[in-house]
Amino acid sequence: MLNSNARAALKRVVSSLLGMGQTRLELAGVELAQARQSAVRTVLWSLLTALALSFASVFLCILVIALSWESYRFTAIAACAAFYLVLGSYFYVKLKDTLSAQPPLFEATLAELGRDRQAILDSLAEDTEAETSRGPR
Repeated sequence: MLNSNARAALKRVVSSLLGMGQTRLELAGVELAQARQSAVRTVLWSLLTALALSFASVFLCILVIALSWESYRFTAIAACAAFYLVLGSYFYVKLKDTLSAQPPLFEATLAELGRDRQAILDSLAEDTEAETSRGPR
């Protein structure tokens, strides 16, 4: 079995690992809350903007079609349809660019966990080197 010094060291290591895990989970929770708030705010303002601009552009197209009804009705209808097609294509490209530019979720948490892992590996490597440099007892 383990002697008392090894048991105490093991308890300290487990306690440290649990403490680091708790800290990382708290960090992940904070990041998730921030991402959720940002997403809700973005969706809300996007929907309101889209609604207002949709009404404005539909009524503007109706005005253009009504003004040119006598002489260029098909041209006006085609121009309005082309306008909406170009606008929709532009919005699709912007949405695609925005989604691809977003940082990964829990980026800071993953970075901290990576640093923790590296610190543990470095510590184990130092302990192994210290054991091998002492030689057999």
